[in-house]
Amino acid sequence: MVFVPVLIVAGMLATAVLGNDGSGVRAPAAVVMATTPAPPAPPDDPASTVAPAPPPAGVAAPAPAGPVPIPAPAPPPAGPMPAPPPAPVPPPARPAAYAPPGTERVDVGTGAQGAAIFRQPGTAGTPGPVVVFLHGWVAIDPERYGPWIGHLVSTGATVVFPAYQTKPAYDTIMPLANVLAGVRAALEQVALAPGRLVVAGHSAGGALAADYAAVAAADGLPAPAAVFSVYPGRKLRHLSVPIPSADLSAIAPGTRVLAYAGERDTAVGSGPARQIVAGAILAHATLRTIRDDAVDDHSAPRRYDGAAQRTFWEPLDALVAATAQTTASAAAAAP
Repeated sequence: MVFVPVLIVAGMLATAVLGNDGSGVRAPAAVVMATTPAPPAPPDDPASTVAPAPPPAGVAAPAPAGPVPIPAPAPPPAGPMPAPPPAPVPPPARPAAYAPPGTERVDVGTGAQGAAIFRQPGTAGTPGPVVVFLHGWVAIDPERYGPWIGHLVSTGATVVFPAYQTKPAYDTIMPLANVLAGVRAALEQVALAPGRLVVAGHSAGGALAADYAAVAAADGLPAPAAVFSVYPGRKLRHLSVPIPSADLSAIAPGTRVLAYAGERDTAVGSGPARQIVAGAILAHATLRTIRDDAVDDHSAPRRYDGAAQRTFWEPLDALVAATAQTTASAAAAAP
C-alpha cells in the first residue's frame, strides 16, 4: 500500500517528460492544459471548499456568510384605508361656435365690440344686402335667433350679429358704442352693396337699431335704408338705468322705419315703439301693434313657427328686397 502512490506519481512524471508516446519530446503546455483539465468539484462537496486564511492580527473576522434578514412588514394602520386620489379630469372641449345650417361664420373684433358674420359659403367679396341683427338684452348667443338668421342668409343677405355685451357685465351705457365698433369691424370684411343696409333688432336690440340709424353717418358708418324694430325696449324691471336714446330726429329723410309693439308684451310695453316712431320725424316711420295671441308676447320673435315667420320674417324680407328696388331706381335716375 505504501508503494502504490509512489508508482502513480512516477508514472505521471514520466508521461509529462516523455509524452504519451514515450518519444522523450515534451508535449506543448497548451495541449497538456487542454487535454488534462482538472474536474471541478461540485459546489456542494464540502471536501472541495478551501478554508479561508485567518485575518491579520487586530482585524475583526468577517461575519459568516448567510441569508440577509428581511424586516417584517409594518402592520397596516388602524381604521379604513384612505381612498386613492381621484384621477385628473381633462377640461371639456370647447364647443364650436354656432352657425345655422348652410351658413359660414366669421368672427371679428373682440368681446363686447366684436361681431359674428353669417353668409353663404363662397360669397365672400360679393356685394350684396347686409342685415345688422341686434339681439335682445343678454341674448348674446346667435343661436337664440338661429332659424331667423339662417333664413336671411338663404335669401342672399349677409347677417352681421354684433355682441355689444359680455357676460356677466351688462351695462346700459356702452351698448350703442359697442354696436358701432362691432359693425365697423364686420364691414371691413363684408362687401356691402350701396344702399342695401338694413338694421333689425328685438327688445333692447330694437331700440339700438333706431339709435344706430340716428348716429351712423356721424360716426363714419353707412346709414341704413331701413330699420326694423320689433318690441323695442330700453329698460327692464330689474335695471335701474335705462339704455339712453339717441336723437332720433337725426335719422335721414326717406329711411323706412317699421316699429312693432305687442299687445300682450308685459316686458317692455308699447311705449318705446311709439317713442321711436314719434322721434324719427324725418323718416318714413310706421307703428304696428300686433294683436295675434300667437305672437304678441315679448319672446315671440325668437320663435320660428308659421305665425312668427308671417309676422316677423316676411316684413323684414320685404324691407331687404325693397333696398334693391330703391338702388335700381336711384341708378336709373342718375345722369
